[in-house]
Amino acid sequence: MPESAGRATLRALRDLVQTMAVMAPRRVAATIALTFMAGLLEGVGLLALIPLLQLVGLDTQQGALAPVVGVFRQVFGLVGLVPTLPVVLGAYVAIVTLQSVVQRQQAVVQAALRTEVVHRLRTRVYRAIAGTTWSYFVRHRASIFGQMLTQQVGRVANAAFYTLDLFVTSVLALVYVGVALRVSPAMTLLVVTCGGLLALVLRAQLARARDAGVAYTGAWNRLYSATSDHLDSMKMAKGYGAEQRHADRFAELSLEVGQADIVANAASVTTRQWVAVGSAALLAFIVYVAQGVFQMPPASLFLLIFLFARLVPRVTAIYERLQVLALELPAFEAVLTSEAECLAAAEPEAASHEALDFTRTIECSNVTFGYREQDELPALRDVSLIIRAHATTAIVGPSGAGKSTFADLLMGLLSPSSGELLVDDVPLSPERLQAWRNQIGYVAQETFLFHDTVRANLVWASPGADDGAVWRALEQAAAADFVRALPAGLDTIVGDRGVLLSGGERQRLSLARALLRQPQLLILDEATSSLDSENERRIHAAIDHLHEQTTIVVITHRLSTIRNADMIYVVERGRVVESGSWPALLAGSVGRFRALCDAQGIEVG
Repeated sequence: MPESAGRATLRALRDLVQTMAVMAPRRVAATIALTFMAGLLEGVGLLALIPLLQLVGLDTQQGALAPVVGVFRQVFGLVGLVPTLPVVLGAYVAIVTLQSVVQRQQAVVQAALRTEVVHRLRTRVYRAIAGTTWSYFVRHRASIFGQMLTQQVGRVANAAFYTLDLFVTSVLALVYVGVALRVSPAMTLLVVTCGGLLALVLRAQLARARDAGVAYTGAWNRLYSATSDHLDSMKMAKGYGAEQRHADRFAELSLEVGQADIVANAASVTTRQWVAVGSAALLAFIVYVAQGVFQMPPASLFLLIFLFARLVPRVTAIYERLQVLALELPAFEAVLTSEAECLAAAEPEAASHEALDFTRTIECSNVTFGYREQDELPALRDVSLIIRAHATTAIVGPSGAGKSTFADLLMGLLSPSSGELLVDDVPLSPERLQAWRNQIGYVAQETFLFHDTVRANLVWASPGADDGAVWRALEQAAAADFVRALPAGLDTIVGDRGVLLSGGERQRLSLARALLRQPQLLILDEATSSLDSENERRIHAAIDHLHEQTTIVVITHRLSTIRNADMIYVVERGRVVESGSWPALLAGSVGRFRALCDAQGIEVG
């Protein structure tokens, strides 16, 4: 219904104003003060026209203008000036000059206010997204978060601009109404009444504008998501010859955005048309009534026409600002909704940033975890195991057994549905997660490198590290030789996601990045599963050199890489089905581990 849409727009406008007041109270106060100062000067400038009318021969001694003329005579008398034509014109120019100075400062402060609010809002929303639990984050498209922080917040900037402009325009309109009331209260009340009736007529247009804004937001969401997906999958698309199909889908969504934009602009243009026609009819009606009915004196009629001629564009601007706000405020509501959802899914704040003592064991005690409560088979079920400090522990099993889920639990990215993780007998509670993660190095199967230099990619994990520490980490990861051979060494750009390096080189840089942190716990989650045998050998030779220097957890389905592990846990369907050292697990003639070895062609004799 139009009423509910109008209320929703006004409510969103109120929320935006409150947000601006909270984020930048000083600039809001300065904007208000400068706006009222500019409005006061506008009023004084208008009244300064009255002595000018008298000087050009119009009778201003009749009716409502007479007191104003008296005031100006007193002012000129106080400063010792005679109200001649040059003096009056000079005073008018001085007033307008001062007004322009105030308006310039007002515009500067408004721009600073808008920029600060958008910056703070964007930063606040980013912190809310970054502070969510991992389980919440992975259930949502990263591209939607990206759009929220860019295109949607950009529309909030537009809404902030038009909100400020609406305030300024409204104050100036009130100034003209105030001066008009002094000239002719009856005519002014008539104009205000007619303006109110015009607003009622245009209320449905405001509702249509809001609906168009909501549709525009949805169309952009779909286009942004598709753009992200298509660019991320470009290699696969080329390999499958699907570029044209992607281009057709992109064109379809782009057209949808264009059509939504046309509808939004049509709603705005329609409102502008109604306002223009209505304002012109209103002005004609005012002149007719003032002259034909009230028979106003020429000076008063001239000033009234001038006032309403200046007032009508501002009333038109108010309607137009409201129209634009109805289009843009849905983006602000979407940003606030997303932020609220992220805050509701936030991780608990760290109770302490002190490092957790890890000198003995990490114990996983009867841990169960399911990604969804309704899952009949959780990813992990009643898992109990012990990881000893300065030893290498392997978690093995077929794909889908729950190994990577265990890695996420071990890093504190996920929290057990039941059971607990203990570090040296201290529960790994949510309040301790940040301190715990600071002691972990993690290498995943899918290596992510920034489009930056080798050095920048490494020190990202340890911002205070110098080049000496960087080269030591590269040596430990068996990556120093190939980095020295790069065209610019540490300053070589690795390309988007490391595309200019081989898979093995990317993986060794990822290991070096983890080792640069000097972690107490190093987690290798299928870190070599996609590498060729030569690169896999290099990675594991590097890992073997770390044996007993740090605690290592190797998660893999390739059993040939864990011969030197101190303890092996075999996971299947979310449960630990076997455990022991390599020789112990192969001692019997049967067993799940032996069956896995046989399936991979590993000699066990």
